[in-house]
Amino acid sequence: MARIDVIERGDALRGLMRIPDGFCGLLLTDPPYSSGGMFRGDRSQATSEKYQTSDAAKKPEFYGDTRDERSLVLWNTLWLAECWRILADGSSALVFSDWRQLANTTDAVQAGGFTLRGIVPWRKAAARPQPNSFRAECEYVVWASKGAVDRRPLTSAKYLPGLYEYAAPVGDERIHSTQKPVGLIRDLMEIAPEGCIVLDPFMGSGTTAVAAIQTGRHFMGFELSDEYCDAANRRVREIVRGGGRHRWLRALLRRSWCRS
Repeated sequence: MARIDVIERGDALRGLMRIPDGFCGLLLTDPPYSSGGMFRGDRSQATSEKYQTSDAAKKPEFYGDTRDERSLVLWNTLWLAECWRILADGSSALVFSDWRQLANTTDAVQAGGFTLRGIVPWRKAAARPQPNSFRAECEYVVWASKGAVDRRPLTSAKYLPGLYEYAAPVGDERIHSTQKPVGLIRDLMEIAPEGCIVLDPFMGSGTTAVAAIQTGRHFMGFELSDEYCDAANRRVREIVRGGGRHRWLRALLRRSWCRS
């Protein structure tokens, strides 16, 4: 059994196999895109070259980002099928992608058993312009569900936007070369039941864990890189010491777990 509220060091697929059926209330993850170019030579570059344009403060490499198109779909289908098993009925799955891998990601999500619900763009406020080109200023969240979505217009229903705009983390806030903003992850997490367990098989810098603590939710997840796993757990401990755990305890008294 994988541990709750701890980022474990290890392979995502093996870790997911240790989680019981129906245990989590949301999948929210940013898996390796195996992107960065149109050709195999582009994809096989180091992640510090593909996703960083400045030599200043290069971030550590991360794993699993050199698969070709077919093996990426197959790999994604394997771990997504495990996530489908782990999620409670009616839960949402939110999986990040860039434009190059968007079609492959939607295919894998559906092959894993989920029902595709839509695409939610994340607009990055400070994207670089390119000559004679449209600005590449969006990444995308593939939204799917395990079974039906409750669309009853009850007073407790949530009405969420279909587009989010946040600047990418910079400077000391940026631990990982593909790190997502905490505010964006917090907002996306609102699709999940309050107090539930959020699953992230590719924790990276731990942003999903931080957002879960800040919103009164629990988290489970894995990170293959020793360096990033250590950094993510340090980040979680700092949030807890800074008061995040107290907010979590207060929220837990008010909310029921999504598994109950």
